[in-house]
Amino acid sequence: MYGVLQAAMASDLKRLVAYSSSENMGLVLIGVGACGLFASHGDRPLAALALAAALLHVVNHAAFKALLFCAAGSVQRSTGLRDLDRLGGLRSRLPVTAGCFALAALGAVALPPGNGFVSEWLLLQSLVHGRKVPGVAVAVALPLSVALIALSAGIAAAVFVKALGVGFFARPRDRRAASAREAPPLMLAGMALLAVAVVALAVVPGLLGDGLDRAVGAVGLPGTGAVSGGGARVRLAGISASLSPLWVVAALTAAILPATGLPRLRGRRGRRVNARLWDCGGGAPTPRMTYTATSFAEPLQRVFDDVLAPEQHVDVTPVRESAYLVRRVRFRHRVPDRIEHRLYDPVLRALAGAGQAARGLAGGSVHLYLGYGFAGLVVLLLALAVGW
Repeated sequence: MYGVLQAAMASDLKRLVAYSSSENMGLVLIGVGACGLFASHGDRPLAALALAAALLHVVNHAAFKALLFCAAGSVQRSTGLRDLDRLGGLRSRLPVTAGCFALAALGAVALPPGNGFVSEWLLLQSLVHGRKVPGVAVAVALPLSVALIALSAGIAAAVFVKALGVGFFARPRDRRAASAREAPPLMLAGMALLAVAVVALAVVPGLLGDGLDRAVGAVGLPGTGAVSGGGARVRLAGISASLSPLWVVAALTAAILPATGLPRLRGRRGRRVNARLWDCGGGAPTPRMTYTATSFAEPLQRVFDDVLAPEQHVDVTPVRESAYLVRRVRFRHRVPDRIEHRLYDPVLRALAGAGQAARGLAGGSVHLYLGYGFAGLVVLLLALAVGW
């Protein structure tokens, strides 16, 4: 949850994608934890299903996250920018990159026909059917896990709507974004290979059924048939549930095509008149007036204000002649990563201090270095003698 909230606040495209990895690894660990919980209560088939769902999500995440990072790298190479607040208009200038990013984002938000949908569906199936397992820990942990998965999926959808809407569909806010050109063919070929893998995992995930069975069986669980189906259809062992991603894709296509095609056909038959809309005398909006990534995430930040603890500073500089007249107002806002600053920064500072202190050991004397080697050899021999 904390990872996906930080992704929602991030305006750096690669930082956003990286924080999304924290959320997905959390989903994987929920599956591993559910496996251990079910196995400790004796429900080994359900434990096998939870572990298979976690392993499948690892594979799916490897595919769509690699594609997201490659697409983000293509954007950076074409524009020299990673700041979503300055990007925009890339859908028409980088069509292949935009399509690959959208395809990978669909997998990241676990919506059909994205490849992340199947593994999260399997994970939810194992958690929902785990309610029959007795125990207070199960009764508390499973509903909480389902709620967290649902909430994180909703926030992840907002994250990638922000990334696509602001970075690719909005108007460009920087001249480098306005003059961007598509990545070279070799970069596009790499993204195309990853896109093929994403589509294959989304449409025929059952092809991994045998491999998942072997992996689950390797840890001593009944892996045979935990996830089977032979390609286009996924069946769950011991649970009356099945899913055919290919039929899901066909149903969505059958629903979307008429919904988008019929209005266009009707619009072509009718008489169209181009006219300026009434703008209340304000003139045409500029790119500076549109939503940025920061403003898009601001309502979500207000909801989770206590968790994110944003920092705001307002500096007002008055004119020299009078304190009532303002010469400049400077507003600074940031959402720091509390885990990074409170956990990792002290460790890094301690390591840097130890490194600086260790520089005093290198005095440049050959005799001193020989003494270090002799002392190390003595300590090693003593350790071997005691251990033997």
